[in-house]
Amino acid sequence: MCDCFRLAFPNWHAASSGTEKQQASCDNVVAQNNSNRNEEQHLQSEEQIRQQLTELLGVAPDADSIRRYVSQRFPKPPVDVDQKLPQHLLNVQETVHKELVKLGPLLKPMGLMGCLIESYHRQTFEHLDDLLDKISSSKNCFALMMWLRDTYLSQEPCDQSDLHEMDPMKTVDMLLFTECAAKAKDKLLEHVQKEVREILEGILQHERSKEAYNELYLDTIQCIDAMHKTAQKISPKLSDYVQEVCFQELGMFLKSYTTMQIEILEEKAKMDKPETKLFFKTLNNCNKLEQYVQTKAKDILLKETKDHSLSEETMATLRNMEDFTLDLLMKVVANTAKSHLKRYFKSDSKEFFLLIDEVKSLFSELSCCQDIGLQKRVIDEAYKLIVHNYLKCLIKIKCRSPNVGQTVAKDAEILHDTFSVLAPDVRQWNIMLLKVKELLECESIDATKLTVGSMQRDCFTWSEDRKLLPKLLKWKGLSGQDVREVQKILEDLPR
Repeated sequence: MCDCFRLAFPNWHAASSGTEKQQASCDNVVAQNNSNRNEEQHLQSEEQIRQQLTELLGVAPDADSIRRYVSQRFPKPPVDVDQKLPQHLLNVQETVHKELVKLGPLLKPMGLMGCLIESYHRQTFEHLDDLLDKISSSKNCFALMMWLRDTYLSQEPCDQSDLHEMDPMKTVDMLLFTECAAKAKDKLLEHVQKEVREILEGILQHERSKEAYNELYLDTIQCIDAMHKTAQKISPKLSDYVQEVCFQELGMFLKSYTTMQIEILEEKAKMDKPETKLFFKTLNNCNKLEQYVQTKAKDILLKETKDHSLSEETMATLRNMEDFTLDLLMKVVANTAKSHLKRYFKSDSKEFFLLIDEVKSLFSELSCCQDIGLQKRVIDEAYKLIVHNYLKCLIKIKCRSPNVGQTVAKDAEILHDTFSVLAPDVRQWNIMLLKVKELLECESIDATKLTVGSMQRDCFTWSEDRKLLPKLLKWKGLSGQDVREVQKILEDLPR
């Protein structure tokens, strides 16, 4: 710029600089005014929120007032909790959801939303604890535990837009949850034990009045399985606890059942003509319950410590009862066989069919015992027993007829045909009787040795009937020396 211009306009630069400063000052004023306006609006908004919260809470919002509000607004338990629990839990769920949606956005700007969520979590667990004390059935314990797992811990309500930002499930106090779950489990097991015991006692009472009804094992298994299956829906671990309690009650029930049944069966066995249906039903109940316990034993909680004493004790009780029932039934069979065989061998008519008819009558209700293997076991024992008693009666005959061997063989065939109908493919326990004819026809000591040797080889009942051999040989007509000689030879033969 030339000096002449400066001389002519000495204040030009100063005027320009002042204008810029004035512009900057105006901008600052506008910015400050905007900031003040925003701050004023924010303060007004906070004040409005505070006033809203004060109206809702009754006092100025803080942690204590929030906790009191939550406690006051939380649904109270119904008078009849057992009848109204499902509806009440739904009410709790809806109330908590509604209050979180209403208060959450208001408390968030004040940094108190976390306090609200924590208060509702704590209040909920305290409420559930109170409900557990009022519940009086396993059904409602199961319902509460299911609600706790499927509804309370579910993320589904939190995925809704109004609760998504809060995400209350992130702040669940797991210690409170664990304590609540533990108490629920303990209360459930108390109710399960009480209810299963009452049901099993009812089954026992029915058993006393009906004398071994077919449904005993079914009702017993259904009672235990119902509890176990419901618990399985909640937790496999819980089902282990429930099944252990059920098996403890089953063990006590079976002790009472077997004690009662022993008395009843012993009275039946003393009768002149005992009804065997009761024996078969008892065998069936024991067999079915034994199969059930054996199948379920591996699932019992105690398996984790390798302690199977509970299931083993139950199995032992059932097996002992099964053995006792079978032994007593065989005494009935033996007494019946002895009575008929004595008359048969003393009479001239030789009506063997009377014994056969009695055998058929004794086992007419065998189908009450549903397990085919157990049926075969019963028939095997009865078949062997009758053959043994036939031999004992036979060797007492002092004056035998010439065709006695043929008669014994015919009776042996009738016996086998009869028992084959009762249990197809039954073992041929009559071989000892079939050999009597051959033994009587032996004319030399050597032939007798061969026949007796074949009897030892072929007869399945040799161990039971071997003690009858000396008497059988004497009954044939051998001298004492010949009998000892035959027995000595037999000692060297394989058995």
